[in-house]
This record gives sequence, structure tokens and C-alpha cells, in this order.
Amino acid sequence: MDTNRPLVQIFGLTFDLSIILTSTLAAIIVLLFAWLSTKRMTEKMPGKMQNLMEWVIEFVQNIMMNAMGKKDNLFVLAGGVGLILYLFISNIIGVPFSVIAGSSHSTWWKSPTADAHVTMTLAIMMIFYTHFIDIRLHGFKNYLLRFFKPFSALFPINVLEQFCTTLTLGLRLFGNVYAGELMLGVLAGAAISGFESGIFSGVGTSLLAIAPMMVWQLFCLFIGAIQAYIFVTLFMVYIGQRINEESMAA
Repeated sequence: MDTNRPLVQIFGLTFDLSIILTSTLAAIIVLLFAWLSTKRMTEKMPGKMQNLMEWVIEFVQNIMMNAMGKKDNLFVLAGGVGLILYLFISNIIGVPFSVIAGSSHSTWWKSPTADAHVTMTLAIMMIFYTHFIDIRLHGFKNYLLRFFKPFSALFPINVLEQFCTTLTLGLRLFGNVYAGELMLGVLAGAAISGFESGIFSGVGTSLLAIAPMMVWQLFCLFIGAIQAYIFVTLFMVYIGQRINEESMAA
């Protein structure tokens, strides 16, 4: 079945309503999880939600320690925790099911990170943040001089590296999530077509498609977690490169 995206134009700008819906819901889920896990914090007998949040924080701290050599920057830690939770939810929110409605067969429910606009926007924001840290720590002059190191002739390559870093960071996430949901759509289509073709001739085909689809859904959950981890790890590595520039130069 051919599907379309529910697009709307406001002030000359085109918005995908499905992306707005699922990305907003993913953010709400993260905020709700953070609120539920911290509203009754205790050191004596923490609940399951608090234990889970503490595990996530320790997990991100380990990423920071391995990538940056430090884990005491609370601002970066908070950003990393929020980012990994949001990415995980966004990567898997479209895995259990898909919603296609309307006469135009518009897809109203899918993972927001299965859209390159979302992943590239996240990548651009993260890279811009690392540049902001560099300017704040070393000053704008030293920030510019960094593009001429170790030789002035490498300036074009150093600039190109920033664009390539942004592209690989965003497209890696998009490609993995999109491919997973695309395969789910193919298996779901095979199952539906099997049931529609007849009771005797189509049931076997549908059963053969449903079993791998369930296995693939579990695999997509695993891929969603891995891709969230890789994205946050690379983000921390890029921050560590900016923070530790002086020590690496020495």
C-alpha cells in the first residue's frame, strides 16, 4: 500500500503532523518518566522508577568518563540523560504498530527518528553545542585558530570535517531506524495480503510473515537502544575533544 505523509503548510513552511505528534509524545513520556522517578526520592528504599533513573544516570556518567575523562559536569550529564531517553523512546515508538488513516492513506504514527529531518536537526544542534562549548572555554580567537591546525593548508579539510561529522551523526541514526521500520512495513504488508487472498491459500503466507515480523520487532527494539547509545557516545566524544583540546595539544 502506498502511503503519504500528513503535511500542512503554515506561513509558507511545511510541517509533517505525524512527526510533530510522535516527537511531542516522546518528549512527554521522557518528562513524565523523570517526574515519576524523582517525585519521591529517598536514600533508604528507593522504588523501581528511582532505581531505573539512577541506573540511566550512572550509565551516562560511564559514557562521559570514557569519552571525556570526567563526569562531574552536571549540565552535560543532564543533557546526556535527557538525550538518551528521548532518542530511545523516539527510536522505538513506531515499532509496535503503525497508523495509516484517511483517503490519502497518510501515515500518522511512526518513529520520528525514521525521518531524516529530525535526525539531521538533532545532529546539527549537538554539533553546534560542541562549538559553543569550544568558544566558551577557549575564546573565539582560539576557536578559529583550531581550524588552521596543525597546518594552515588543512583549513578546508578541517571545515569539511565538521560537515561530514554532522552528516554521519544524523544519517547513521536515520538509516538504522528507517530501515527497521521499512522492513516491518514489508512484513506487515505480506501478512495482510495473505489474509486478504483467501482462508486456505493466504493463512500460511500470513503466518510465515507474522513470525519473522515479531522477531524483527524485538530486533528493532535492540537497534533503537544501540543507536541511542551510539549517538550519545559520539556526542560526548565531540564534547571531550573540545574540552581537552589544550591537554591534547600539550
